[in-house]
Amino acid sequence: MVNSDGMLAKGLGLLEALGKYPHGAGVTQIARETDLAPSTTHRLLSTLVDRGFAAVDPESRRYYLGLKVFELSSQVSLAKALSELALPTMRKLAEATGESIFMGVRDGTDIVCIERVVSRSLIQVDAPVGNRVPLHRLAQGKAILAFLSKPERDEILDRASLEPGTPNTITDPQALRHDLEETRERGWAIVDEENEPGVRAIAMPIMNSHNRPVAAVAIAAPAFRASLIDLEKLAPSLSGAVREIEIQLPPDNTLLAATR
Repeated sequence: MVNSDGMLAKGLGLLEALGKYPHGAGVTQIARETDLAPSTTHRLLSTLVDRGFAAVDPESRRYYLGLKVFELSSQVSLAKALSELALPTMRKLAEATGESIFMGVRDGTDIVCIERVVSRSLIQVDAPVGNRVPLHRLAQGKAILAFLSKPERDEILDRASLEPGTPNTITDPQALRHDLEETRERGWAIVDEENEPGVRAIAMPIMNSHNRPVAAVAIAAPAFRASLIDLEKLAPSLSGAVREIEIQLPPDNTLLAATR
């Protein structure tokens, strides 16, 4: 059986080694750097090239870090910048509503939490930064999907699995599309125990200067404490917070707009 952890460690070691050679390095040089056999080094480098994490000059046969590495680095930097920009506003919103506030960005067919402010209430909703959930199960995901162009939204939904998280999850593609149209019309998304039993949430997208959703902010509350009507009453507060974040976005920066 292949030791996947060992292979992963070797692959990461190759990336670290490539990072030391901005002008590229040959298989023998990289093999010596990583204490791997040249044949193993070549095989792993070929895999990294196929996935975009490495590149090779066909004439010199020298290997370099690939564009995928820089793409991921850029996304992390942008997410960190957006998180730092939004955090003070999120804290004020948490204080005003008494509930937990989350901000997420889209990565493929998932929503990834990049910042959160947890309620001070004894019973609270919480999820760690880095938490990843399918778009259709979170209010943040629905808010982002609803404000993408229809062709892009359809393309994402066509490759989404739409697996249920609870009995309330919308898994029918047509029903989900209808829900997203309603979300776009009213300006905010809502989930009623669709990802986790006992949790309701409302979310709005953060739009950049190109009128594209780059993230979404959600207010999440225990279902026993907040009805759907209660959450709807928080929509103006959420809208004010989102607008406060939007006006701070650099006008010429398409923050996180390239998320897949």
